[in-house]
Amino acid sequence: MKEFQKGILDNDKVISVENVQRMGEVIALCAIKTVIVRGSKDLHNLYKGLLKDIKHTNDDMSRFSDGYDIAQEAMLFLCQHMGKRLNDVYYTKTGRKITIKQACFSVGDRYLAKNFVSPMLNTTSLNEQIMTEPETTLDDEQKNDYTAFDGIVAKMKLTAVEYETLSILMAGFTMLQIGRILNVNRTTIWRRQNSIRKKYMATLQ
Repeated sequence: MKEFQKGILDNDKVISVENVQRMGEVIALCAIKTVIVRGSKDLHNLYKGLLKDIKHTNDDMSRFSDGYDIAQEAMLFLCQHMGKRLNDVYYTKTGRKITIKQACFSVGDRYLAKNFVSPMLNTTSLNEQIMTEPETTLDDEQKNDYTAFDGIVAKMKLTAVEYETLSILMAGFTMLQIGRILNVNRTTIWRRQNSIRKKYMATLQ
């Protein structure tokens, strides 16, 4: 019997040479999408550029966008943990215990804050600054905590392919893009979405 294939961001997924690039790309997409939704920042061009980069073929000599820098930061971090699982323990500089996956999301968050969000705040007009609610830069201890998300997903008891589909959906891919990435048809994606939705509703009861 063929071994059940794990989703790319499944907690038990082992970081390897074969999957580290894809892991970094999906984490970068999720990080950008989170900042857009949470802070209403105009990072859509960054996001679209990264999507285009991911579809980049080896024979395509065009340069990568700035968005791919975030994916590379995530990949570099993951490369330091080759052979480990995404849910293995990682200790922050202050001794806080989180998972490697959570730490990698924080790497993406910090890179975005330093290179894209902060410069945008510094270039807004005085009027815009007055009208905009103040935003503080989060330190390592205050970064997006994905523990709550992982807790909900754990309760849902998703299969590996459902988890992978959910991760890519949350990254903002269209049905057509998801089909190309996972090499499945739209009907399959729709079935997975429907199953994920039912499992989520069951956790609310």
